Amino acid sequence: MRKTLFLKLLFFTTLALSTILCVAQPPGGRPPGGGGGRPPGGRPPFGGGDRQWGQTEGNMPTVKPKKKVREGDTFQVVGVLRDAKTNEFLPFVNLAVLDSVDNEFVKGGVSNMDGVFEINGVPQGAFVLRVSAIGYESYSLPFNVTNNTNLGTLRLNPGVTSLGEVTVSAERPLYAMEGEKMIYNVSEDPSIQTGTTEDALQNAPGVEVDVEGNITLRGVSSVEIWVNDKPSKLTEENLKTYLQTLPANAIARIETITNPSAKYATDAEAVINIVTSAHIKSNQFVSFGVNGSNQPFVSPWVSYMWKKEKLSINLFASGRYSNQENASDSWALRRRDAETLGEYEVTWADTVSQTGSNKRGSGNVFMNVNYEIDSTSDISVDAGGFYNLAKNNMLRNERQTYYYLDSVPSFSQLFADQTKSDYENQSIFGHIGSDYTKKFDNEGHNLRLGLNATRSNNANEQWYNRVYDVYTDLDEHRYLLTNANSYGADFDARYNRPYSENGELSYGFQVEHRKTDNDYDRYNDTIGILVDTLRTYHLQEAESNIGGDVNWTHRWGGFALSTGLGLESERMSYSFSNTPFADDSTYWHIHLRPSIHLTYRTESMHNWKLNYTMRMSAPDYFQVTSFRSYGDNNYSVGNPNGLKDSFTHSMEAGWQKFFERFGNIGMEAYGRWSTNEISSLTDAEYDDFLDRIVSYSIPYNMGTSWRYGTSVNMTYRPSGFFNVRLYANLYNYGYRMEYDRVDEFGNIQHKMDQNDKWSWSVRVNTWAKLFDRLQVTASANYNSPTISLMSERKARYFLNMGMRSDFFNRRLSVFVNVQDIFNWGARIGSGSSNTNPYYLQDATNKMLNSRYISAGFTLRFGKLELEQRAKEGDSETGDSLE
Repeated sequence: MRKTLFLKLLFFTTLALSTILCVAQPPGGRPPGGGGGRPPGGRPPFGGGDRQWGQTEGNMPTVKPKKKVREGDTFQVVGVLRDAKTNEFLPFVNLAVLDSVDNEFVKGGVSNMDGVFEINGVPQGAFVLRVSAIGYESYSLPFNVTNNTNLGTLRLNPGVTSLGEVTVSAERPLYAMEGEKMIYNVSEDPSIQTGTTEDALQNAPGVEVDVEGNITLRGVSSVEIWVNDKPSKLTEENLKTYLQTLPANAIARIETITNPSAKYATDAEAVINIVTSAHIKSNQFVSFGVNGSNQPFVSPWVSYMWKKEKLSINLFASGRYSNQENASDSWALRRRDAETLGEYEVTWADTVSQTGSNKRGSGNVFMNVNYEIDSTSDISVDAGGFYNLAKNNMLRNERQTYYYLDSVPSFSQLFADQTKSDYENQSIFGHIGSDYTKKFDNEGHNLRLGLNATRSNNANEQWYNRVYDVYTDLDEHRYLLTNANSYGADFDARYNRPYSENGELSYGFQVEHRKTDNDYDRYNDTIGILVDTLRTYHLQEAESNIGGDVNWTHRWGGFALSTGLGLESERMSYSFSNTPFADDSTYWHIHLRPSIHLTYRTESMHNWKLNYTMRMSAPDYFQVTSFRSYGDNNYSVGNPNGLKDSFTHSMEAGWQKFFERFGNIGMEAYGRWSTNEISSLTDAEYDDFLDRIVSYSIPYNMGTSWRYGTSVNMTYRPSGFFNVRLYANLYNYGYRMEYDRVDEFGNIQHKMDQNDKWSWSVRVNTWAKLFDRLQVTASANYNSPTISLMSERKARYFLNMGMRSDFFNRRLSVFVNVQDIFNWGARIGSGSSNTNPYYLQDATNKMLNSRYISAGFTLRFGKLELEQRAKEGDSETGDSLE
């Protein structure tokens, strides 16, 4: 009760503070001349003359009335931007006021529809105005401020530049194509700055994150997450913690690679690279904040950035506590062929109703230290760790009915039970790494070496009690104890060598070793004495990889062609012991990865791409072992009878266009064709060990599968203070497979299954800035039902809204958000169904506290321009859109 009252008080206090401060601090006055509108005759609303490249003027036009200057006063700087050739006004152009001595950022602004700009809060002194606009030469104007200042009309000359070599150092487009990458510039998206990295991922084209934190890209779940151009190496749960706790305003951009080339050296079908803003140039900056909600959750965090000459340090720490309540209802049927062809008989029916809660507390710490050895080389060390504690409780009611159809007479038998489970998990993950970069020149000739090591521990305890209404002799009381340890180390090298102004060769080499040692102890009591031999086992697994790749890139004007070839050798060994299903084996795999990427750019900002990649994938040890992993009412087993390597051919074609007065629009068409794709088939059978009917899953080569479709993304920006973004995806997924099934009488049945389905998703985000201080956001998302091997996932949707405001020159930010406004996650939920005709199943999952209000604040100290520089990154390290 106290916690709920506190969160409500936090919400209403934040809301009141936003309203009061917005009213108390109105925006600065507009210059004379109609509030920024275009006056009669097309003259700028300030009077005064024009300024061109290199020109100066003696008479400056008047803006606000001059005022008596006092120490600490700030002033207004205004002007108009025009095209030097066409004389047209230039809207939505970024301007920055820099200190004339050290080029430190002081203030910034954006021109409106009529090319008018106003920059408020500029102190006295000597400055340089820097203007950056796509398609124009850079513009710099020295000027002095002693009072309110009018710079008159500034004329920008169109630039004739090779777009492949342009570095966009001002405002970047929200979405952009860059070779095989689709880039989402998070730092340029004001609507996401109060969220987390997980929220930012939802805005990246094609990316979906479900309520459990699972990530898919265009419906593909085989996605590898990279951080700062390197595989994250995080465990699944620690990765979810990282994404849920890292603020979105610490992210520079997110790159999605749907057809990764050889240089990524991955078995995944897609890569998502999260580039953080870790590069600082001078001095220090610290910020901290607290976010909370009535779900409830609370997440404090602190960030510190410091640089002195050649040494820079970046520290980040955060924590999170959350409590999610959920409920699910499901039913399942096991059937067999009836005497009439095409009909089935039910042999078992099951209904389950389940509720539970998931309480989690987590914390993480990151550190990055960078030292500039000299002007051509630097070395960096990064280290960090996670700690996660989760406590879950579950209450399940189940009713199973067995139909004995072959008895005379036939009859049925009902088993009803209730299960209570308490689960506790502690996981620790740590990593340390070092990177060395050597630049041989400023033309792209460089060498990068990286060495990383990881260590993780995952410990679980579970108390499980299952009590039957009638058949009490079947009651189960179990204690489950797990201790899993993992170690890993990897080394990678990348050498880039331009052979001309228009071409380069890139060579990569990677070595990786990983080892796990896991104990799974299960007991048929709650005190750890009676060993459950069916579920107890010990696993040792080791994996070693060595590989290399070569990539060639050449440019002809606006065309760029990149081809690559990667080769990797993988050795894997495993051993399951202390179990009735003991198994061990060692096997080798060779992977070949050819790729080709063709792009074309025009000076009018049309971007075209055409990509092809081929990927080979091998089954992992859980998919080939004969070991059975038992759960409560199910088990999974590998398929040791010759699972084959799968081959996936992927192609995509795309177009992106950026408009000066509209925004951008992009379209993609893509297709993927796979042979021998490995997927799991879920069925049910009577199990001799459990003495009842249970479900099981087993992997198969699916034969062939396909996915083809089209997507569109659009950003509409009628002004610098309002935008709407749309992303929509339409695709068809299908498969065809043949397999052998053993029926309840031990007969082998040869089966064939074929299915396909059209699915679509749409996401809309809007952002508006009101009263020059209050930002309002809204986002809506819908994903239609999708299918996989003999299963279908139900539709998912949500609608969120929020607002944010900055005060005291951005020293303080506050926000309020409402998640799942219509509470669809609790009222309707989502889920999946199994469409195997012999084992039908349907489940609906609901998050009972899906709708919640969150609020938070951020305080900043130090030079605020360092925060922006951190977001923009350091172009020398590749942290820029080129």
